[in-house]
Amino acid sequence: MKKYTSYKRIDPVYFSGEIFFPIGLLAVAACITYGLLYFLGIGLALFFNVVIAWIANFFMYYYGKSSANITFEFLAGVVGVLALLLFVDYGVYALVAYQKTGVFQGWYFTVWFSIVFGSPVGYYVYKFSSNYQARIRLAKTYFKASFGVYHDRELLTYIDSIAFVNTSKKLASDIELLNDISFFSEQELEEMEPTAKYYHLQQSAFSCLIHIPFGADRFEMSWYSIIEDQYYTLNIPFPYAELLLEQEKYPLDEPEVLRGKKSKRIQLHLYPNGGLKLYTEDLVLLDFPESTPTQISPEQKEDKIQKHRRAHRYYADEKAFSELIEKIKTSGGIRERFGLKDKLISWNLTFSGLDERNYIEITDVSFKNYRIEKDATEMPDLRFLPKKITFIYRGSSLFPWLHVYVDSQQLNRTIEENKGDNEETSVILALDFHNESEVEMVFTVVLNGKKIRFTHWEIGIDERWKKEIDEEKADKAEDDLKRKLLKEGWDFVFAKDYEAAQKKCDELLEIDPQFGFTYFLEARLLWYTKGFEACYAQRDYFIAKTAHEPAALAHIYNSFGCILDLELRYEESLVYFEKAIATNPKEPVYVCNLGEIYYKMQNPKKAMEQARKAKTMGYASAMLTEIMENKGKIALKPEIKLS
Repeated sequence: MKKYTSYKRIDPVYFSGEIFFPIGLLAVAACITYGLLYFLGIGLALFFNVVIAWIANFFMYYYGKSSANITFEFLAGVVGVLALLLFVDYGVYALVAYQKTGVFQGWYFTVWFSIVFGSPVGYYVYKFSSNYQARIRLAKTYFKASFGVYHDRELLTYIDSIAFVNTSKKLASDIELLNDISFFSEQELEEMEPTAKYYHLQQSAFSCLIHIPFGADRFEMSWYSIIEDQYYTLNIPFPYAELLLEQEKYPLDEPEVLRGKKSKRIQLHLYPNGGLKLYTEDLVLLDFPESTPTQISPEQKEDKIQKHRRAHRYYADEKAFSELIEKIKTSGGIRERFGLKDKLISWNLTFSGLDERNYIEITDVSFKNYRIEKDATEMPDLRFLPKKITFIYRGSSLFPWLHVYVDSQQLNRTIEENKGDNEETSVILALDFHNESEVEMVFTVVLNGKKIRFTHWEIGIDERWKKEIDEEKADKAEDDLKRKLLKEGWDFVFAKDYEAAQKKCDELLEIDPQFGFTYFLEARLLWYTKGFEACYAQRDYFIAKTAHEPAALAHIYNSFGCILDLELRYEESLVYFEKAIATNPKEPVYVCNLGEIYYKMQNPKKAMEQARKAKTMGYASAMLTEIMENKGKIALKPEIKLS
């Protein structure tokens, strides 16, 4: 492959405190020089600077060297350090001269000051500006793309190079191949958890964020197919014009000009006989069913095989690796799986025994991933066979908690063996979960009226997500029970069966002593059974018990406002309604109740103000209508009633 310039990451420049170390040393030397100049004269000050220059350059020049001979280069370094020290010392000299003679060389001092203190500032201005411009040039030269390379697990392959090239500008992508994917033995796989096992079985050969030059016109690739013992080299036109680019949105704290452009994920699939397919989710960029092999020497082949073996554990052994190659060659598995990738079968999937909030994501044999609702999976359609079915639970978030890994080869064989002569037969894949907590499942294949128990599958559970789901379900079940008991309690209150209502209240307190609305029910029961004084005496208790739950606390304030209203204690009632509104300002009934108190206190202006506010919030009641019709002025003695 020709030499091209590829993307080189440029990190942002950050202000570093390291610059203060040499500046600090110069400042210390200048302070000592000031003392020597002021008290002992210029001769001793000059001698001090020569000594410092010699020592400093000695450590810098001979650091890490075995020889310490004095050379001309070393002496030149001493002179350079001395010149720097003396230039810095000019400011000290000017200060001492001014103190002793009263003469101040203002212009020279200004030049000196500008150089000494302006140099670090100028240095960082240059660094920041040049870095910013360089990053802009990168963003205008390359676009980002998530890139993945896939091939059949048994199609053992050593990839030498992959590049997207702009030949006119001599630019290439920055794909750095590692060839480090392990091929695990059956014993090694059996020792793994299903999730880890199938991660390795379905792992991509390469996946990374890459940078492709704008205007890339060639795609170059070379690889050695170990199973086929063939080396392939491609240098073909790349259809850059068909690629859809969009503005990169992240990171949000960077300006758009630095984020640059990106494409959708580009995937490369390698097939037997040098075939490949390069595509995004929207379009196929390159599709070659086969390629012509290129000759390389046996030594080169052996070198690539040895490098490939180093990525393995069990198969790092030469004998075991040779046996693996022979086993793969005689099994016919690659050809069978290759045939499945383009085979569409009419099938639908049903599942039972799981919460209705689960939907699924299917990974099929054509390497496509798609999410689909339960109702849609139950409709027969031409689809590729699944190799992984992921169940995603809709809770407070989306939890991909359960994976069913399907042996698609065995599934295809089962279908072929039982479909008979009817090629149009639709297949039903039925998953029956008997115990969601322990995840026990029966997989049945139904076709031509026959039910076949299918056993070539494994389940992988993400315990972290399952724990969160179980906790959410437990919380919801408890919440539903509390709301049910609360409703039953209020039903008994309305039926004036206060004893039964109290039992529901006690049940609620036993389940969750922190459930604030229980105390609202308890407060009303105390009022109905023991009267105003008994209830009002406990107001601090009820307020304290609901302080952690604003909605319940607002109900408590409103409740005490109502019972004080019935006692004609309007001034005291007013305070509680105001507290209710302050605690929960979105509840219009509290606003209306406050307006009613102003109405009864013959304050029409404030009564109308609160009434209009309640109406604007969407509230409607007979009392609100009365206040509005009377414009807040109460003509007769108000009828006392509970709002």
